[in-house]
Parts: sequence; structure tokens; C-alpha cells
Amino acid sequence: MRKRISHITEETGNFEDIDNTQSTYFDSSRLDKYIKRVYGKLIPQSIIEKAIRNKDILVNGRKTKSSEQITNKDEIFVHPTICRIFSNISSGKKSSSTITHPEFAEQFKKMIVYESDDIIVINKPPGLASQLGSKIKSAVDIFAKEYNPEARLVHRIDKDTSGIAVLAKNIATARYMLHLFRSKKVYKKYYALICGDLPGFAGEISKPLNKAKDSVVVDFKNGKEAITKFKIIKRLGGKKTLVEVMPLTGRTHQIRVHMASINCPIVGDAKYGGPYFQRLCLHAYEISFPTREGKLFTKKAEVPEYFR
Repeated sequence: MRKRISHITEETGNFEDIDNTQSTYFDSSRLDKYIKRVYGKLIPQSIIEKAIRNKDILVNGRKTKSSEQITNKDEIFVHPTICRIFSNISSGKKSSSTITHPEFAEQFKKMIVYESDDIIVINKPPGLASQLGSKIKSAVDIFAKEYNPEARLVHRIDKDTSGIAVLAKNIATARYMLHLFRSKKVYKKYYALICGDLPGFAGEISKPLNKAKDSVVVDFKNGKEAITKFKIIKRLGGKKTLVEVMPLTGRTHQIRVHMASINCPIVGDAKYGGPYFQRLCLHAYEISFPTREGKLFTKKAEVPEYFR
């Protein structure tokens, strides 16, 4: 029985499967033991643990623990930077942080709208996923790690949504940002181009949401609280309206489902009943949060042409 390890090739930046045929690799075992069998017994446990914490090692596209039991049916992803570190350790070479995909770093650099010693704020283009998954071959976190190996996402926006995303450049900042998100002290504003007769000038949608297979639905019985505020920016022709949207909670697909629930789906959102357009017209244009020094930090991302 063959076990497949998915990683990013050095030459193309695309996924490639490595076939390992030694049967001892493929017995059901802990993830950390499996990594040592594949990459070498000299790999320190601390490096494996850190890679797992940083989501540089994924099982079936998700974060896990070193103690997880894996079988020959699981897909193991190891970030190329970590592959190089493992290889260097096994061969006795010193670890290197040399960038091997300068085109990834350049792509990421073009997204940056602000950078300090602690954070990076980017304007993510539509169609680019935030993080790798079992079926996702390129993502912000891959580009970011080629630009700065310590960079890590502290919040995500949907693949098809464009706009502001924040990355931390160190553990302390990542923990601080996580605290802010949990405390609901991060304020986000979106622009959405919707289709339909939007009632009034402004309003609030408070409808609980629940996941249903590969989509999200309004579920008053079992759903989780979800609140979205909106106000009209400009009424356009063809029953289209540009609105500013402020999610007070952070549920999956919240804005998309809430707007569709009042018969005003987002243009380009075929999943939730929106009219056809080559892109989802949802853009995270502003983020604000208090810094550790007590100041209000605010950054905006340029709005795409198709919103104008």
C-alpha cells in the first residue's frame, strides 16, 4: 500500500505527490513518528511540533497534533521550507532560510499595503485562498512564508472575497491579535455590490447561521448568532446597489448569506443566488483595532474597478 505526501515542488510551485513504497512508512502511527520515518530519525521533535503549530504540516488540509494517528488514506502536506529544513538536518547541513521561490515573494510583496516590525497588512486579490487545503494548490500563507518565514495569518477572508487580511510577524503579535478577535475588538468594513430592492437606507440583519454540507444556511433552531449591519453608499442602475457592510460576528459566508436572506444577493455570488459576474463583488476595504500602545490602528485596501 502506498502513502502519498503532498508538497510544493521546487521547480514549479505546484503540488506533486511523492510515492513512498517502504511498507513500514504506511502502518497506522502517530504523525510525528511518520514524519521521522519519511524525513529522518534526526529531525528534532521541537521542530516538528513548531511546524505543526504553524500549519506548515497539515493532515487532509487541516491543522492537527503530533499525536494524531494517521493511516494510508490520509494526505500529508509539508511546506517546502520545512522540507528543506528536514532535508538539511538529515544530511548534516545547516538550516537555510534562503528564498527558493522569489516569484512567490514578489507576488506577496505586491499585495502589501502596510508593514511594521509586528504586522503585515495586505490587499488580497479575489480567487486566492488564504490558507492551503486538500484541494488548494496556492494560498496567501505560501506566498507570505516565502516573503517572511515567520509571517502567519491571524484572520482569513474567503477565497473569492478580495481585500484586507492581516499577518503577524512574531508569536507575541499573533497571540495579541487572536485575543482581539476573540474579544470582538477588531472592526471590519466591506463593500458589497448587491442586486435587489434594498429596504431603507440602512439596517441590521440578525439571523443565526449554520453550516449545511458545503454551504451555510439561516437556522433559527440550531444556528449560531450572526449580526450584520449595512448602509447604502450608492444606488446604481438595474436594481444594483453599492452598500457598506459591517459584520459584528464572524461566521462563515455571513455577509453573503445574510444579504441573500433579504433577497439582495451579492453580484457574482452564484452559490447564494447572485446574478452572474466574473467575480464575487465583495471587498474587505477597511480594518481597525487597538494597538498594544492603546492607539486605534486603521488601514484600507483600494477598491477594485468593478465596484465603481
